[in-house]
Amino acid sequence: MEPAPRVTLGVPLYNAERYLEDCLDALLAQDYPDFEIIISDNASTDRTWEICEAYAARDARIRLYRNPRNFGGHVNYARVVELARGELFKWVAYDDVCLPAYLRTCVAALDAAGPQAVLSYPRTVLIDEAGEVIGPYADRLDLRDRRPWRRVAGVARNINLCHAHFGVFRMSALRRTGMIRPFLSSDYTLIAEVARLGEIHEVDQPLFLRRMHGGSTRQAEGATAASALAWYGQAGRRVRAPRMRMLAETLRMLSTGSEPLGTRISSAAAFLATWWARRVRVRLGRLRRSVVRRIRASTAKGNA
Repeated sequence: MEPAPRVTLGVPLYNAERYLEDCLDALLAQDYPDFEIIISDNASTDRTWEICEAYAARDARIRLYRNPRNFGGHVNYARVVELARGELFKWVAYDDVCLPAYLRTCVAALDAAGPQAVLSYPRTVLIDEAGEVIGPYADRLDLRDRRPWRRVAGVARNINLCHAHFGVFRMSALRRTGMIRPFLSSDYTLIAEVARLGEIHEVDQPLFLRRMHGGSTRQAEGATAASALAWYGQAGRRVRAPRMRMLAETLRMLSTGSEPLGTRISSAAAFLATWWARRVRVRLGRLRRSVVRRIRASTAKGNA
């Protein structure tokens, strides 16, 4: 039996033909060679499977699996973890691009930090449909405090577009989580859970190109709650208070598990307090902007 690779790259797919070749070319160009690519196709109806077969014929590190029907994106994300053999793991979205030093740099960060670090990810650059640079994006999830509740509070304070969950995980930690769950913004819940388990390290290099396009279900311009629910295999369902659902699920997750009771209670309390403080700041900011606009409009009308 061949030895297991150090890193597994899990690529869950559904109708991904538009950007898939760019994605796979970038993975095969990584300058850290000790990896396998697990592709799980959710019964695509376009050329996705044909492209996958062509790439697998060229590189033995690619292993292909195909579901008999579309089980939903969250199921497929769990499937590639189930099939993985690596000590370290990274999810890969078909429409994003990892620059050649991505794996080497993130693996080195985990090795340097030791077992207290459970996730590393690089800085993000946003690109458009054509691959043109939009600009850098500050994830602000470099969470190295040794106290779990402080790391969890950092997630609640700063998470927005969630790119850290496309970083490199220690598999032993990832498999202790619920991973991607069947509700909107479940990636927030995952990162909070990971932060409770250990440190998250941001690599100070822009090695991740996140593509923003109308076909994305991950908060890109044009994406809707309905399209996101379709990604979960829940098309046609009504969206009711998605952020409240995320908050409730995150608190439930943080308050359970095998960690000491004090860690669970302090982590849940820190997330709740920080999240609501953030929501209050956002609403106050909107209120201030509204008041300023009204004052300026009134002043302009009086000077007319």
